Amino acid sequence: MSESEAPATAVARPAKRLSASRERTILRAVYEILAESGYQGLHYEAVATRARTSKATLYRHWPTKAELVSTAMSLRPAEDLRVPDTGTLRGDLLAYLQLLAEWMSGEPGAVISGLFVTMRKDAELAALLRPLLIPAVPPVRAVCERAERRGELALDRDVRFIDELCAPALFMRHALLGLPLDADFVEYLVDGVAMPLLVRVTP
Repeated sequence: MSESEAPATAVARPAKRLSASRERTILRAVYEILAESGYQGLHYEAVATRARTSKATLYRHWPTKAELVSTAMSLRPAEDLRVPDTGTLRGDLLAYLQLLAEWMSGEPGAVISGLFVTMRKDAELAALLRPLLIPAVPPVRAVCERAERRGELALDRDVRFIDELCAPALFMRHALLGLPLDADFVEYLVDGVAMPLLVRVTP
């Protein structure tokens, strides 16, 4: 039987509400296994063992693996990508991409990068995760709005393309090339990619 579906006997029983601490223990176990083994390596049995619970308990509360993972992601500790106001657009972009590089190099990046690959093939997982992973106001938008108020930038376009270019570049360098996401590379992205695309040169 696939782990994407709960056993019929488990689904039929009403689920007794878990205590908050028990739920946190289970979902932390899910998050840790995702970081270590990815979505494909996440199995109910492994979660049950690590969280010291039963597979029946997991299936009663999260009948599919996509539901289990999306709940774990919704309750994960929030990654603080709020960018400090450095006083300049370039400074804010450097601060933001440095935060993103640190996040991508750590446990959250390992979890998210693995899920991105699976989301392409798993429609249920993608539908559950996209609302959790796409912030209502992307940090780069907040950075650019500050720059507009300072008079550094004419914000007449959707600036999500900065994330669409810079985040994959960080991912490629770290995950595929195995190179460090150091300050020099972050500076290269800001000065060679982000700033030229954002700043309008007035004649």
